[in-house]
Amino acid sequence: MNLHVTPNTDGADMATVGNEARPVAAAPPAKAVGNLGPARFFAVPGQIVSLVVLVMPLLVALYMSFTDWSPTRGSLAEAYFVGLENYYELLVYDSRFIEAVIRTVLLSAVCLMLEFTLGLGLAVLFLREFRGKAVLFSAFLTPMMILPVVVGYTFWMLFQSNGPINQVIALIAGPGAMPEWFRSAPFAVATVIITEVWHWTPLFFLILLSGLNAVPENPVRAAVILGASPRQVFWQVVLPMLKPVIIVAFVIRAMEVIKLFDEVFMLTRGGPGSATETISLYIYKLAFNDFQLAYGAAAAFLVLIGTLVIINLMLLPVRDQLLEARR
Repeated sequence: MNLHVTPNTDGADMATVGNEARPVAAAPPAKAVGNLGPARFFAVPGQIVSLVVLVMPLLVALYMSFTDWSPTRGSLAEAYFVGLENYYELLVYDSRFIEAVIRTVLLSAVCLMLEFTLGLGLAVLFLREFRGKAVLFSAFLTPMMILPVVVGYTFWMLFQSNGPINQVIALIAGPGAMPEWFRSAPFAVATVIITEVWHWTPLFFLILLSGLNAVPENPVRAAVILGASPRQVFWQVVLPMLKPVIIVAFVIRAMEVIKLFDEVFMLTRGGPGSATETISLYIYKLAFNDFQLAYGAAAAFLVLIGTLVIINLMLLPVRDQLLEARR
């Protein structure tokens, strides 16, 4: 007996037995995989923990920012509701808050540009083969693995009046050339920038090196065949293809450097005066030195809103590029 199956035009298969064609029953539909049944209830405890740990404190802090509560005034439930008064005072009357925001933005911009420049240079250098490359690669990545508090304390020791850096300066230029790093505003700012750049340049280096290794070879070869110089290939072919990677690297570091606290706290405590007082350090002083927790919460939410705006603006070119690619 000859048996073979032929597809029918209406979607049903036909089995031919001898000279007679008979319909073949369709296979039963597969069960939906997404219906997990009782198993989905195992995720409920984790969701409850996330709600309690993450969402509830945020909501409490948001409510607190609309009150005049302080730990010395009883419980939060008894606090007087002041509405937007804390936010208005911060934006209109608190010049120290505005200065801290501007100072943080400027410090962030300088640190990000230096870290990007050094990280890109190191990434281009490590595209070549040279002796000791693996050892140097591990050495360059080591700083970002150290705790920020440890980095801040280490550089505080290095920049002391009789520390190693001043000893080297004295050997080169004489004892009279040794600066007081923490008593002068420009030198104090320089110590913060040097510390931050040393600590986080490896992150830019790692991200950009990964991006350079992922660049396709065909556009580069085409540019070389057309007579482009190595400099033209890098600036006009390679670097534009790295645009998404560069933006992601800037976004990751911007979210961290805006919260700059540990290194500044260990190095200068915001001094001399308020020359190195970042917005995180200012909010810390409001909350834990002056016990103005409601006022500090309002400042923190203003910083959160500003950070979200900045990050979304930075991601805008990448977002447009992804939307165009989907079309």
